[in-house]
Amino acid sequence: MTDIIIYLLIIVSTAFVFQTFYWLFFMFRIGKHPERSTKCQPISIIICAKNEADNLIQLIPQLYQQDYREFQIIVVDDCSTDDTPMVLAQLKTQYNDLYYTTIPADGKFHHSKKLAVTVGIKAAKHERMVFIDADCRPCSNRWLRELSDAYLGGKEMVIGYGKYGKESGFLNFFIRFETFWNAVQYFGYAKAFRPFMGVGRNLSYTKALYEQSSKFRSSLQLLSGDDDMFVSEVGTKRNTAICYTAESHTISEPKHTWKDWMAQKARHLTTAPYYPLSIKTLLTFEIVSRQLFIWGSIAALILCADDNIRIAIAATWFVREATMHTSLLLAQHHMGENGLWYHTFIMDIIMPWIQAYVWFWSIISKHRDTWK
Repeated sequence: MTDIIIYLLIIVSTAFVFQTFYWLFFMFRIGKHPERSTKCQPISIIICAKNEADNLIQLIPQLYQQDYREFQIIVVDDCSTDDTPMVLAQLKTQYNDLYYTTIPADGKFHHSKKLAVTVGIKAAKHERMVFIDADCRPCSNRWLRELSDAYLGGKEMVIGYGKYGKESGFLNFFIRFETFWNAVQYFGYAKAFRPFMGVGRNLSYTKALYEQSSKFRSSLQLLSGDDDMFVSEVGTKRNTAICYTAESHTISEPKHTWKDWMAQKARHLTTAPYYPLSIKTLLTFEIVSRQLFIWGSIAALILCADDNIRIAIAATWFVREATMHTSLLLAQHHMGENGLWYHTFIMDIIMPWIQAYVWFWSIISKHRDTWK
């Protein structure tokens, strides 16, 4: 046995151990939803809108159809140049308790969505707050109730699932699969270790928890971070709940071109350096160990002539694939996100490369998507 094969086997074995541990400890966490609270505390729904006139016309009436006892709706119009102010004025005549405010444009001061979120929080009259984007829709009239019910045992934050609409084409499938994969990962971290991200289009937390954050208010210049930066700073295993029932989902319209999607991802990546070191280390090790396992195994199978070693490598592939597929299949079932699991094998291989390309592109490109 040559030195190259020995090194390959060491790399493959090490990567296999980490991959198996990672999937069992972090990703194998989406099971039946835990016990729920039944206390419907008043909630403030906060919507930050920038040129969202058409979406607000559809969203606001849907929110008022929520099966919930007491809630307040707040819309923060962030420097819109379309008909948003007029639409909000018209909606106010239909829904007298709708509250909206406007952030005027200022050529000298450039801000991100976090300023609009802060304004919305200041206007909220209830301790518990729920955040949704104007271009999202609740998947049921129990959306608000499902998030509220997750506040159990002293929880102060609830991380929900924001999915994308199903359309034709590979880009749409990739967006939906990556969103699902990421959600299984950050849900798993929240249950097993510590929360590190959520999505601002389906997130809830208390005013008291917001007051504990310092990074949020000191980084208003960043294009992103109103969700994951906040969650990673103040979230703990003890104070954070996850909510992934099908009725608690929100759904958004996905990007329709690779360029638009990459610009959106580039904006999201602006907050990655602010994750805790432990989170960044684990996420990096997962991606690196996955590639080392896949390509190291293939190289070892090609170079090694020993049938026993080949059988052992095949066995490690079977164990990892079984663990990964079982985890995602269970998650798909309990989250009600059907039709994504079948392509796990090919996505497991190609997704990191596409993500790496986007990361590299975000560094060399000056183009960034707006906060919306």
